[in-house]
This record gives sequence, C-alpha cells and structure tokens, in this order.
Amino acid sequence: MMTLTSTSRSCMGALQASVLVGAMATPALAQDTEGRVMSDDLGIYYEVHGTLGPDVTPFLILHGGMGTIEGDFGALLPALSAMRPVIGIEQQGHGRTGGRDVPVSLDAMRADTLAVLDALDVERVHVVGFSMGGMLALDLGLSAPERLATLTAISVSQNLDGMHPAIADMNRNPQATLSPEALELVPSEEDFARMQAGFADNPDGPEQFQRTFAQLQAFMVTDWGWSDEELATLAVPTLLALGDSDFTPVDHGAHMAALTGAQLAVLPDTTHLSIMSRSDWLLPLIEHRITTVED
Repeated sequence: MMTLTSTSRSCMGALQASVLVGAMATPALAQDTEGRVMSDDLGIYYEVHGTLGPDVTPFLILHGGMGTIEGDFGALLPALSAMRPVIGIEQQGHGRTGGRDVPVSLDAMRADTLAVLDALDVERVHVVGFSMGGMLALDLGLSAPERLATLTAISVSQNLDGMHPAIADMNRNPQATLSPEALELVPSEEDFARMQAGFADNPDGPEQFQRTFAQLQAFMVTDWGWSDEELATLAVPTLLALGDSDFTPVDHGAHMAALTGAQLAVLPDTTHLSIMSRSDWLLPLIEHRITTVED
C-alpha cells in the first residue's frame, strides 16, 4: 500500500475535484462487452453494458482523476444501464488503460474518447462525467457538440480558480502543509487504497498508479479550462450537479449555469467524495435531463 503523505493527499484531493486490439464497428454489441480501441499509440479500454443499436442513444460515462468505471460509477451503473445502453471508457493511464510518456491533456482524452465511439459506430451519446470526466464532458460539449445529445457534468469547475480556494492552493503548492479546512476535503488513506486497487490490472502494471498520479498533478496546474465567453457558447442541453460541500463552491456552479443555460442541482450534505454514491438523487436528475431530448 502506498504511503499517504500530505503532498499526495493534497494533489489527489484536487485531482478528484475534477483508450491493443482494434475494435470492429458492428450493428450491435452483446451485453457486458469489453475491449480495446487503438487511439494513436494506445489501446483504450472500454466496456458496454446493454446492447448498442441505431434506435437508442446510449450513455457515455467518464470517470474522475485516478478513478475507474466501476470505482466512480458502480452505484449508478445498474440503474443507468436499465434505462439505455452504457459505454464506459477508462482514460490514459487509468484502470485497464496503459499510460503514455506524454502529458495528460483534454485534447488527448477527447481524441481517445471519440476513437472509441467511432469504433463502436456510435454517433451521439448522453454523456455523464464526474470530476475530471466532467471536465472532459464539457470539453466534448464545446469541441464536438454534434456527438452529444445531453451533457451531465458532476462536480466540475470552469478552471482551477473556480475550485474551492483550499483545493486550488493545494494544487499550486503541493509541498505546503494542509490547512484544517483542506484536510476536511481530501481523500483518506482508505480512499486512496480503493483507488489504487482499480489499477491492479493495468497493462503497465499496478505501478502505473503512481505515474498517472504525477501526470495528473502536472495537468492540474496547466491552463486547462474555459473563459466565460467560451462557456457561453455551449449549446448542448446540460445538467451541472455538485455537492453543497464539493470542490466546486455553489456560487461558482451558479456562475457556470448562468453562462451556459444549464440546469443546476446542488445535493445537500454532499462532498466531492460522496456525491457519486448519491444514486437516489442523481438518477432522477439525469433522467429528467435526457427526457428533454428525443433519441
């Protein structure tokens, strides 16, 4: 088990605030299919729950930083797949997708994600992204809106400055001592152990966990994000969901919703680490969002 230092706790807290065998396109996939799609130099792991076909728009679920499909969406997946097919993708260096010796970027994650959808012959999806996956969902909504029927971004901010000040400071100053306020927000040693377990079958070995961690730490202090003017161009029907004690303050969520015309849902007594377990609250919100759009 990894040793949990104040540095690693601070970086992981912020990161959580946040595809070897070519797949052939087929008209439909059997339930619980898994595989890999080549995107540039990397085989991206994906899985499909349900049967893909031309008559229904599937969900696309995107995990958070250091997360996996099951680790972040385990509570939601059974109910989502009962509504319609679900495609899950594990991003560069995460879960069952190997790493690259190049920095993590939204551009690369977008390309990897679209490569999987193209290989599966899926034109449009209802995307649901958490944390880093929510950032990627927003990026898809702005860069490839024709591929999205609806967009649900959970626990996401506009940029690093949009996060809770304690989380933003931890990213910019990873060697600093954590404040009591920050300690209330970041993952525990047990949380870290659960995340690390999701990398047990990584093609590059379980030590990929540490390499991915370092890459995401570097990514978080790049200039990712969007200006107000860029966010205002978002044209995909959008739901923004966050906890009342999330990495993203409620007032910033309201700012993003005002810019984009998104629905905003604030879950009570909910943190960044607990929001994905609130399936009883999230599912009706997601279902209501997608019912406004016909397949």
